[in-house]
Amino acid sequence: MTGRDEADRLLEVITVDCYNASEQMTAFYEVFAEEVPLPTTATVVGATVRVVGIDIAEHGEELTARCQRAEVVQDLRLSDLVFSPDAAAAWIHAAYRRCLGLRAHPTTMPPGWRPSWL
Repeated sequence: MTGRDEADRLLEVITVDCYNASEQMTAFYEVFAEEVPLPTTATVVGATVRVVGIDIAEHGEELTARCQRAEVVQDLRLSDLVFSPDAAAAWIHAAYRRCLGLRAHPTTMPPGWRPSWL
């Protein structure tokens, strides 16, 4: 199975009962909350940040990440982040980006990680 196939399969599993974009974002929010322990590390435009929270954007059609770098704390679009390719966050993030119609970043199934709902 290719990474693209895995991301497509995960996208289908996460959004199976969703009827609109808002429900899809709620589903992805719940999966991130369940599977990604915070804080975690990601990069944005090549800079390393600590992701300390994830939330649903005010309009409900995308997720935001509360990121910290040194003393600066800022909310960024979750889709703009890049997670380590072998982290559970990267695999979920790949499906999330596909849901938004974006190209997924490279990822591999994390060793030993298998979500109970998949």
